[in-house]
Amino acid sequence: MKIFNKEGNKNSKEDTHTGAESSGARNSGSSAEKANEPEENPEKASVDLGAEKSAEAACREENEVLKDQLFRLAADFDNFRKRTARQMDENRKSVIEQMLLDFVEVTDNFDRALKSAKTAEDMNSIINGIEQLSKQFFSILEKYGLKRIECERSSDFDPHKHEAVQHIETSEVPDNTVVEVCRPGYALDSKVIRPAMVSVARSPDEAEK
Repeated sequence: MKIFNKEGNKNSKEDTHTGAESSGARNSGSSAEKANEPEENPEKASVDLGAEKSAEAACREENEVLKDQLFRLAADFDNFRKRTARQMDENRKSVIEQMLLDFVEVTDNFDRALKSAKTAEDMNSIINGIEQLSKQFFSILEKYGLKRIECERSSDFDPHKHEAVQHIETSEVPDNTVVEVCRPGYALDSKVIRPAMVSVARSPDEAEK
């Protein structure tokens, strides 16, 4: 028959109680740690998602605004281009119309001169009438910027203003100068639109070389 030591039994009970308390403390600590761990906040996640959607919506709205501005700018430029082309065409027609009206007056004077020439007995009066018509005609050309190129005998030959149709061996004028104007030249606002046809002098000594 076994005899238990009361003191040993008591110590055993105390050890068991102590172990239980330690186990309970560990379990309690584990629960406390879990309680202290940061949990994911659903409201914060929802706010972040909403902010992303809001930023995306703002970008789309800004994109639409910029596209609308671009389309408006393109439409305004197209209208400006058409309006400018139309204005230029109207100005061109206006200038042509005024020019034609000026020349119509010369035509009227030509008709009067022809009627007078049929019954005129004095040739000088016919010549004077033609000279007046020529001056009137050229004054209209000058009104629109046309000028006759000055080209005198013995003036230097200028390839930008003159066109040499022939060379003439002569010692009367210096070499490479104008001898005779075969057809006058004209410039429009300092731009040569038709060079003067001229005969150019060539020194006999140069021709022999």
